[in-house]
Amino acid sequence: MRRQEKGFGLISLAVTVAIVALIAAGAGMTTIQVIWGTERNEHHARVTQQAHIFGRWFSRDALMAENITAGDDPGTVDDEFITIYWKEWTSGDTYNIRYIRLDDVESLKKVQRNQVKRDKDGAVTENITSPVAYSLYSANLSKQDNTWILSLETRSGQKSSIQEYRATKRLN
Repeated sequence: MRRQEKGFGLISLAVTVAIVALIAAGAGMTTIQVIWGTERNEHHARVTQQAHIFGRWFSRDALMAENITAGDDPGTVDDEFITIYWKEWTSGDTYNIRYIRLDDVESLKKVQRNQVKRDKDGAVTENITSPVAYSLYSANLSKQDNTWILSLETRSGQKSSIQEYRATKRLN
């Protein structure tokens, strides 16, 4: 007569441990991929949002503009690529807006907006510089007929996107 067998054999225990290890490894890799994918998508969304903010500031300023100039002003040390000027009709105050391109990490650019406001006598009443966008790959302004086109390219990892903002000069 044979004794009744109790418990698990070594082979069945080894097979069970191997199956659990495979399941755990698969779940771990899936979790890591989800976390990395989410991080990449969030970064791409952030840089795209910064481009939209820049586009809104440019559109607002361009709608007020009497004069828009594309290119660097050699009379300043900054690398501005857009200069916008307008005069407020009611108060006589003038606004001079400069979008300044600065180097950022990994050949990306950041952009600052400098606003100088002068009263009707020419005295500076405001001089505000604020960041507008980071992580821009390129930012270019061109003119087509009576419309200014701001083209912004953002890059985040392997993702790239281009946004265009159009503004028509106001009629005096």
